Amino acid sequence: MKNFVLFLIGSGAAFAAPVIDCAAMAAKNFGADVKIESAKSVAAAANLPAHCEIRGVIWPEAKFAAKLPVEWNERFQMVGNGGWAGTITVAAVDAAMRLGYASISTDTGHDAAKEPGAVWAQKSDSNPSALRKVIDHGYLSVHETALLAKKMIRTYYGADAKYSYWVGCSTGGRQGLMEAQRYPEDFDGYVIGAPVLNLSGLQMKAVYNWIQVGPGPTEIKPEKLPALEAAVYGKCDAQDGLKDGLIESPLACAFDPAKDLTTCKGAENASCFTAPQIAAIKKIYDGVRNSKGELLFPGFPVGGEAFVAGRDGKKTSGWESNLIGSFNLGDTFFKFMAFDERPGAKWDYKTLDVDTAPAKMANTSLIINATVTDLTAVKARGAKIVHYHGWADPGVTSRMSVDYYEAAKRTMGEKETTDFYRFFPVPGMFHCGGGPGCGNADWLTAVVNWVEKGVAPEMIVGAHVEAGATTRTRPICMYPTVAKYKGSGSIDQAENFSCSAR
Repeated sequence: MKNFVLFLIGSGAAFAAPVIDCAAMAAKNFGADVKIESAKSVAAAANLPAHCEIRGVIWPEAKFAAKLPVEWNERFQMVGNGGWAGTITVAAVDAAMRLGYASISTDTGHDAAKEPGAVWAQKSDSNPSALRKVIDHGYLSVHETALLAKKMIRTYYGADAKYSYWVGCSTGGRQGLMEAQRYPEDFDGYVIGAPVLNLSGLQMKAVYNWIQVGPGPTEIKPEKLPALEAAVYGKCDAQDGLKDGLIESPLACAFDPAKDLTTCKGAENASCFTAPQIAAIKKIYDGVRNSKGELLFPGFPVGGEAFVAGRDGKKTSGWESNLIGSFNLGDTFFKFMAFDERPGAKWDYKTLDVDTAPAKMANTSLIINATVTDLTAVKARGAKIVHYHGWADPGVTSRMSVDYYEAAKRTMGEKETTDFYRFFPVPGMFHCGGGPGCGNADWLTAVVNWVEKGVAPEMIVGAHVEAGATTRTRPICMYPTVAKYKGSGSIDQAENFSCSAR
């Protein structure tokens, strides 16, 4: 075995070199449940550094891909998934490796191409590991993959990583919070983006919303969405003192569909809404309530109605794709995963009963929801959490993050919480990016500086980027402060704003 080597490059940062050949990793014993399928050296290319790529599976079906750069910054970064997972997020692994991190990703134990949606959770003779797949998806595969990555790092470089980081958005945000709640020893820093932390509740919300405004007499068709956007932004945009296409404090805007939408007086058209449609829209903003009027899951803050250009240049409302996309996820959840007795493909979404569903989902919820608010073990080991969520997220309501953060502060104390955990809502940002806001931000550097240098983030500069060009920057302020214009200078430059109380 070669000696452990440190060498200096570029800025003078210390990098570690491997102590064994990559191919030798395939023969190493990383545990009885781990099968290494390949280990190969990959030469440096225009977009990737030289590295060792290791692929394999953790019993029963959790596939992983690890990439260990030859020039290593002595840090480990694990990256999360999106949707129902089922794929290895190689692009995020590559992004981490370009920065010098040893990185890994797991598909969480199922193959989305072979088992689309939540089909993989359906119990059958041909799927004997169904329950274990739910547990792996819920929390276990991420933890086991993190432990495996640390073993591989120790073997390949001859030393442990000095710091370990989690980076993920959406499902990846939920996975990171789950790690903090169940296995706080795994990571030193967390970037938690738009976490689907109450996963079962979110799926119930998705189906509930589709019942309200999907096909039927109360359907909100795409041609109605410009009128909805105009009403929302007409009421809420300027409340922060600037009419700039951004709603800085959505919860501060008292948008009321019954008062602020135009009711059709005669024939229905694209610029007006029928009384049943208005009542349905009100339910979307209000949240899921049972027959007693008790709130079961929070509704959407205003903002996600905005029209933005997609990759094809066509402008669409955030509501349009997210309503149907969220419903599709929720529909497959209830068919194959939510209940102890899986109804399967025969389940009809119109039969959803919000009075009985939470209790029937209880066992699954315990496995997949990351709702524990006591994170004192994270603080005790000196770890830090940077949590962000787009205020205008039309798929995963940002109120879920707000409610969780407020509950964490009640559980642990406000100062005790902000000493290690800070939340940054992003005005105008959709789910994990996009939208009219300034959601392009360096969350990783913020948490690294906090962990390694003790520099706690008060605000983070975000950018709005179109066609590769930055058109606006704004401060993303730590909750509950908001960005306020100083009164002079361009409203498209972050330096002309400050973070202050609402």
